[in-house]
Amino acid sequence: MVHEAMILEYSGRHLAMIELGAFLKLLLYVSLIACVFFPWQIALYGSGTLSYAIGAGAYIAKLALAGFLLALFETATAKMRVFRVPQFLGAAFMLGLLGTLLLFVSRSF
Repeated sequence: MVHEAMILEYSGRHLAMIELGAFLKLLLYVSLIACVFFPWQIALYGSGTLSYAIGAGAYIAKLALAGFLLALFETATAKMRVFRVPQFLGAAFMLGLLGTLLLFVSRSF
């Protein structure tokens, strides 16, 4: 969690508001990913109370799985060796350059 260093100067209510905002943003992103890419057991309008309960349970299970995968990813990248960082930065730079090149090529047509 590299981004935690930006909020070190806050405390009290201000820190709570920043943490709440970060929580809600993460919940929104994970909910969108879970519901768009894994649309199983989504209850339709007027389908009954049991269907709503099953849909809510499936939604919570999707969020729990996404939270587990996010924690796994965070711990794996936090333990990444410092010597491998230039390789990842080089790959990110090349992908960004490729994206920019494709943008200019697609605008010329």
